[in-house]
Amino acid sequence: MAPAKTLLFCALLSLLVLILPSPSAANEGNIFLTGNELLPDEQLSVPRAALVMQKDCNLVLYNEGSGFQSGTSGRATNCTLTLSERGQLIIKKGNGGVVWYSPVTGKLGGYAAILRPDGHVSIYGPSRWISVAPYPIGFFKGQNKSHEAAPGEDQLGTSQSVPNLLFSSQVLERLASRDYSFALTESCNLEFTKASKGNLWASGTAGEGRRHCFARLNYFGQLTVVDDRYNVLWNSSPAGVEGEYVLAVQINGIAAIYGPAIWSTASS
Repeated sequence: MAPAKTLLFCALLSLLVLILPSPSAANEGNIFLTGNELLPDEQLSVPRAALVMQKDCNLVLYNEGSGFQSGTSGRATNCTLTLSERGQLIIKKGNGGVVWYSPVTGKLGGYAAILRPDGHVSIYGPSRWISVAPYPIGFFKGQNKSHEAAPGEDQLGTSQSVPNLLFSSQVLERLASRDYSFALTESCNLEFTKASKGNLWASGTAGEGRRHCFARLNYFGQLTVVDDRYNVLWNSSPAGVEGEYVLAVQINGIAAIYGPAIWSTASS
């Protein structure tokens, strides 16, 4: 992007972020879950990108690339955006009629539309694991198996890039959303905590002499705690289909894994 256009884009995006509300009561500004709703002129936003449900009924992604739009400008009034239990973004007009929907459907369940740090929106789901019941502490423990990477995947993975999200191949540092945090302790225990209450959930992997562990989200939807000899101490769930997954820490007190990705503005 040319320097003049870059400055103009940054100015426009900054203005959008300042004047348009985000669905802050529902979640962080980069997460849109099944059951959430974007009203006219509400938005999701990250640095250098914003997804806006405009008053003219057009859903527009502003980013540094080609962006995205639903092409529904002027087709209705009082339009809102929801995310269905089949993983479709749906624009509805004031009387409830459907104006537009994203083209790919998935299995029935809970989904997450994520405004990614690369400026695109991807839909992940259904949810594969959550940090509360019905999954008990240490839901699916490893049997001392070696940690294996997917073909072409770096063994140690990449660094976490977003405070409240962990993507496939990334190694967990610390995820946080409001007063909730999700991190691996020095004793190799994965813990989900709330500032005012303490520990809400744990992997149950703390052990005498255990040190230098790491936790990583793989391309099969598993968050795995691994010791320094690459022995698996704990998996969040059995392996799913190969694809891209995301772990999200949500302000409703849940950490959840969604995936695989079923649709993205990057390919639309």
